[in-house]
Amino acid sequence: MASNVATRTLRLRDGANDRPPDRKELAEFFCDHCPPMVELAGRSPLMTDTLAQMRRIAESRCNPVLIVGETGTGKEQAARAVHYWRNGESNDFIAVNCAALTATLLESELFGHTRGSFTGADREKAGLFEAAGTGTIFLDEISEMPMDLQAKLLRVIQESSFRKVGGTQDIQCHATIIASSNRDLLAAADDGQFRRDLYYRLAVFPVRMPPLRAAGRRSDIAILARYFLETSGIRPDHDVCGFTSEAEQILLSHDWPGNVRELRNVIDRALIMEGSDRVQVSSIHIDRADVATDPTFGEDGQRLDLSLETAEQIFIRRALKETGWQRTRAAGLLGITRATLHTKLKKYGINPPEANAEAPEADDATAPAEVACA
Repeated sequence: MASNVATRTLRLRDGANDRPPDRKELAEFFCDHCPPMVELAGRSPLMTDTLAQMRRIAESRCNPVLIVGETGTGKEQAARAVHYWRNGESNDFIAVNCAALTATLLESELFGHTRGSFTGADREKAGLFEAAGTGTIFLDEISEMPMDLQAKLLRVIQESSFRKVGGTQDIQCHATIIASSNRDLLAAADDGQFRRDLYYRLAVFPVRMPPLRAAGRRSDIAILARYFLETSGIRPDHDVCGFTSEAEQILLSHDWPGNVRELRNVIDRALIMEGSDRVQVSSIHIDRADVATDPTFGEDGQRLDLSLETAEQIFIRRALKETGWQRTRAAGLLGITRATLHTKLKKYGINPPEANAEAPEADDATAPAEVACA
């Protein structure tokens, strides 16, 4: 991890100048496509392409917009990026967690209600579709919305209008509707848990937020770890300026099933624990129950076939990860010779992570030097 970030961390937290870094000072963590008001750190090719795709959608008239991806991949920040490109710094961005409210409350929150429309409705209330105006309403975890409300949402999308609960007047909806889900909505439709017609209305140009384990995004792990170290407010006075090489390797080798959210929590926890100027292995606590990747999913987060070749690749990768890419030990775990392992690595195109790319292959190789603070 680059030492210039570590140096700046110490300078910004020095005495009277102690202050959080501003966006210009954090520019190296963001790709050129990322809007200035949005925290979507990462410069990997996959993240850069995803942001470029979102910008094209935002600059079109596409409405609604669907963002899918695993939990913790930054779907709300992606929605904020679309909102910023479409509205600039004006207009409201309203986020609603569809899983956090009961059906009755969610309907009232979204559409509003008239006075006397139900017990306790002692006054008229404007809903969030109305309050959003020409801004954006973000429907997080749309798959958790009850089926009857899905039907009402479909009408809003088709007619650009809605009625309050108990109301008879149509109200125009001018907002951009962005929905997100960490579930496979087509599979949910097959199971009768999501309206298929709503899915096809939402999925004009679905955006998939890539998981951290995706082959094209793994380089973002180091960038995000440094970014969270730089911006964490959990210990404002900390002087931790980097990671030891061993700690860095642990971060790079983990699959991060909880994605960016899990990584942020691990860095915050490390800052609480750490007493030196670099994060040590002893300060990194990862839920090891989550380390093993579901064998039915690949590095890109997509469901795999269950062929023998696919299974072989999965177990080779696991053995290499468990042994820190020491091939002799990995071959021993797999019950094959080192030469056979080498042949299979070439066959499947399995290459070590960037941190290990130039490391000696000998099992007694010394670890690389620790990251310097300056």
